[in-house]
Amino acid sequence: MTKTIKITAPAKVNLCLDVLKKDSSGYHEMQTIYFATHSLKDELKIFETKEIDHTSIADEGQNHLIKMEDNLSHKALKLFKKTFNIKKNAKIIINKNIPISSGLGGASTDAAAVLKGLNQLWELELTTEDLLPLAEELGADVPFFLYTDKTNAAFGTHFGEKITPLPKIELEIEILPEKEWSRLPISDKSYKTGQMYELLDLSKCGHNTKQTGKALEAIKNNDATTLKSLLHNDFETLFTPLKKTHLSGAGSALFRL
Repeated sequence: MTKTIKITAPAKVNLCLDVLKKDSSGYHEMQTIYFATHSLKDELKIFETKEIDHTSIADEGQNHLIKMEDNLSHKALKLFKKTFNIKKNAKIIINKNIPISSGLGGASTDAAAVLKGLNQLWELELTTEDLLPLAEELGADVPFFLYTDKTNAAFGTHFGEKITPLPKIELEIEILPEKEWSRLPISDKSYKTGQMYELLDLSKCGHNTKQTGKALEAIKNNDATTLKSLLHNDFETLFTPLKKTHLSGAGSALFRL
């Protein structure tokens, strides 16, 4: 009987997001507080196959949005095999529930789940520290999701990929229905994050870092009430979200506590 690994991949929201500066590489340095919400998650099945490596989306309605060569989970599979010299092949089936290109980390959480799932499938006993370089290579949000089995909150620095785990905190996050998400000031959602960064006026960013510091203390004190008043996101300088809601990442998802 073929061994199958079943693993869930939670969505994330950014409780705080400060864009600090644009570095010489053209990327923006930032700091953020990630929070994983297990009420919205993708589900993955990973198993060995004698056929070629394959990654598919179980939700046929979203299949047309992801090309195999652009699928971050498939890139995670290839990178894992190359890094650890694995000659066996694997098949990955993703049941998508997290909306694509929404700022909720759907592709990143799936990629992290693939790294963790392949580790289990081939019984390599790799640690989170072993997987971190792969996660960082795959994308800035991917490293955070390596920690979501142990905590639901973390502080991300540099481009968001340098992770400091935080104590677990109980928060009730409501992600608004897609019909209520604010319209972003761009036309091509396939390049949304890069476009959103380019639209930012950096003179309006990075002014809420003290709030982020207070939010970190609130999480350490398990003080959800104080935390609620400290939420912010520098991408909200581009447009005004609905009252008492906040943008996750570069959007377009809106959430509230």
